[in-house]
Amino acid sequence: HQQQLRGVYVMASINKLSVRGIRSFSPEDAEQVLEFYTPLTVIVGANGCGKTTIIESLKFAVCGALPPGKTAGQAFVHDPRSIGSSVVKAIVKLRFNNGAGKSMVTVRSMEVQQKKTTLAFKQVSEKKKHVTLF
Repeated sequence: HQQQLRGVYVMASINKLSVRGIRSFSPEDAEQVLEFYTPLTVIVGANGCGKTTIIESLKFAVCGALPPGKTAGQAFVHDPRSIGSSVVKAIVKLRFNNGAGKSMVTVRSMEVQQKKTTLAFKQVSEKKKHVTLF
């Protein structure tokens, strides 16, 4: 989305992504914060280090879309069994500048709870603010 400001077209831009409790980003560790730079940020790393998780977290933050599959939410959140817990709470925060140049933050939370034989997924909240959270 572009908006014209004083004769110049301005596009929305991503500033920071914060991830916790998503796949390999453990809920027990501090939030992992990734900064994005203009004009380009390149994401590189070995297989299994989280490159795809970063892209899927961006997509989830922007439009609420979970990765494909019938257990998408369950597979997206860190598995509670791997840390000996019954519940994992996950959070994705995205700070960006909208087309008008305003700094915005979107926060999406979810959790997976271990039931007797299954995992139960639910989205907990969604917030969009004109403030800086991180």
